[in-house]
Amino acid sequence: MLKRMVTVIVSMPVIFACTYYGGWSFFILVTALALFSLNEFYSLMNKKGYSPSYFIGFLVTLFFMSFTTLTVRHPLWESNTIGILTTAIIITFAGGIFLRKAQDSTVNASITLLGILYVGWMFSYLTLIREMNPPGANFWKSHGAYLFFLMISIWACDTAAYIIGTYFGKVKLSPYISPKKTVEGAAAGLVIGIIAAYIFGQHTGMNTLHSVILGSIIWIVGQISDLVESLIKRDAGVKDSGNMIPGHGGVLDRMDSFILTAPIMYYYISWFVP
Repeated sequence: MLKRMVTVIVSMPVIFACTYYGGWSFFILVTALALFSLNEFYSLMNKKGYSPSYFIGFLVTLFFMSFTTLTVRHPLWESNTIGILTTAIIITFAGGIFLRKAQDSTVNASITLLGILYVGWMFSYLTLIREMNPPGANFWKSHGAYLFFLMISIWACDTAAYIIGTYFGKVKLSPYISPKKTVEGAAAGLVIGIIAAYIFGQHTGMNTLHSVILGSIIWIVGQISDLVESLIKRDAGVKDSGNMIPGHGGVLDRMDSFILTAPIMYYYISWFVP
């Protein structure tokens, strides 16, 4: 517990500062998180006996993050994503030619591409959310209001679920995939997450209805996203994706709730929030 607290105290100011000021500091932060997470994902696949191409995965993920940062305000960004995905597929499968290993080449190329999409592609949505501006919050204008909304909601859910689940949890949420998660913890996460979303939503100019809906969506998809990563670890036969973060495991362990939640939040705001 002490290691967890020290890690939070040291890392939070850095994460908040990079998110608030944006620019190169945020690009370096989110790209580093993506590359470390991808490294851990491929390492999990190594434990399964597969050999994804780290080089291709890192190269394409770096391209994803760079392209998103440079073109995020471009009106044709969405249509250009088709070209990005097509390029990623071509590079991944063509790269297998130079590995000089025919056995499992299709599986290895598929896992390489899966890592690129699961980590690199999904992480790019954090940059997209960072650049979205709420209509009625001058203090947060151009300072990542919606990304703070996502971070605070997820962290509130996780913290409440961890505390309540640890001390009061009885009913297992998904014992086969994640034995420590409980229904009581999940319920607490939902309540606290919605409250946090509502409170922060008032400071970003988001109306109450959208705040509550987004808080609920973040909780639901966050649980699914967390369980997906737990399933990957369970399949690989490990408890944590890595040991880079003292008291927390790997980077992928800390980012798992964001991976599927970020794109859902981005499209909800794009389609429904005025």
